[in-house]
Amino acid sequence: MDKLLLERFNKNEGFLRTADSLTATEKYHLRRLIREGIVNRVKRGFYRLNDSPRAFHESEVAKMIPNGIFCMFTAWSYYELSTHVPAEYHVAIPKTLKTVLPDYPPVKLYYWGTETFDIGKTAAEMNGSMVNVYDLERSVCDAVKFRNKIGNDTVSEILHNYIRRKDKNLDKLMKYADRLRIL
Repeated sequence: MDKLLLERFNKNEGFLRTADSLTATEKYHLRRLIREGIVNRVKRGFYRLNDSPRAFHESEVAKMIPNGIFCMFTAWSYYELSTHVPAEYHVAIPKTLKTVLPDYPPVKLYYWGTETFDIGKTAAEMNGSMVNVYDLERSVCDAVKFRNKIGNDTVSEILHNYIRRKDKNLDKLMKYADRLRIL
């Protein structure tokens, strides 16, 4: 049985969630693998194979927070709007959702209202996996909205880089700004 469970870990790139239909027998073997040090509990319901060669990437964070959307510094870095390399993953979740995060990888959560949470939500490929991230225009709006918290230098860098892009959509930017009450 351990062999089958380890195959499931390898199939999921070294990760496994108990929500992925584990039988009672598989849960028993999972606990045994944890005691033996083969598997590490990252957080409740989320486990990682210890000899997995992969480091944490956006796809693993997305698996830990399935309703989350990458935002702020993570999105700005993805769209190359800022040269700032975030020390933690920035993820937006609905206000009504409560989640427990592990110590590693570092994640900063933003609790946003349901009326603005889905504005600009899109799927993007990060490190070979599809994850939820706010689109380019929503990311720019977030920079303007939180300009007092992130600093004027960062905001001006983001705006400057956005204006220089060929794929910018000013109409969408203005619609988002209106819906997010930035204007």
